[in-house]
Amino acid sequence: MQLITTILISLGAILFLSGVAVYALLGMQRINTIKIFGKSHQLWRFVIVTVGSGIALIVLSALLNKHVLYESADKSILLTETSDSLKYELKSILAGLKIDTPEITNAIKRFQSEYLAAFQDDNEKTMELLSLEMSYRIRTALAGLEYPEKQIEREVEQIMNLLKQQQSKK
Repeated sequence: MQLITTILISLGAILFLSGVAVYALLGMQRINTIKIFGKSHQLWRFVIVTVGSGIALIVLSALLNKHVLYESADKSILLTETSDSLKYELKSILAGLKIDTPEITNAIKRFQSEYLAAFQDDNEKTMELLSLEMSYRIRTALAGLEYPEKQIEREVEQIMNLLKQQQSKK
């Protein structure tokens, strides 16, 4: 999770809880107006602003975390760390198939880092799930370019074998 996401969630929770707490305390005392920085405000307006702002910040942090790509510098394994011949072969295959897009490249980088971690932990299920996910992404990209089904399967198998071969040599 990004640092900004954590900060936004914290601020949102503080605003939300402070609005509810102020309403609970002052509502029981039947106080309708409060003074903040020398100005009088209606209690219900204060509560709506604080609770609404808290909810808005929490939702914003969730959307930010979902839609903004975040790559940790220590977890990302670049294609340049693999052997030169395997790297060249992978890049030429992706370029030849016209799927050398940022989405596929980012997916491959993520696959490499997570697959390597699962390989080191000897976690077969995770390695299989990661392989299935990567195969699906490549298959979908090729199907979007209207390649024949037999060629799609052949190319996916070739790319996946190459990616797994890269991981076993590390």
